[in-house]
Amino acid sequence: MSELKKDLEGLNGWLMIVGMGVLFTPLRMLFVFPEMYVNLFNSANWVDMITPGSGTYNAAWKPLVFTEVLFNCAMLLASLALIYLFFAKKRRFPMLFIVLQVAGILFIVCQSMIIHLILPTEPLFDPDTSGDLVRSLLAALIWVPYMLVSERVEQTFVE
Repeated sequence: MSELKKDLEGLNGWLMIVGMGVLFTPLRMLFVFPEMYVNLFNSANWVDMITPGSGTYNAAWKPLVFTEVLFNCAMLLASLALIYLFFAKKRRFPMLFIVLQVAGILFIVCQSMIIHLILPTEPLFDPDTSGDLVRSLLAALIWVPYMLVSERVEQTFVE
């Protein structure tokens, strides 16, 4: 292997930033999601949302929320797998990383569209959702091309 290729091998350079994101994403999920869902499911709003005849009832709320919970659980498990793939320098890491980046963006957009169908008077993207979407898009615009063209990525994830 040439000396230049040897210098580009390993979890160094920009991959250190990727690694921090890979490590902190599931930690953030474990911190945010339980509180968010406990607050939702223990609220009077949830009861109104799933009780036929109440002002905020819609038959779509329950499947939508449970789909979100399942999706977030799957993303958490995939994020944990991503940690293993990253530190084991597995060949599958870049592709799973890209899939998770794109899946996160698609989920935000799809969920917003469904909520907008349920509540047409509400904006398609509220400020929190807009912020999440912009952050996700910026991360994907930076890191997906990096995963696809970086020599360091190519030389590091070879197992």
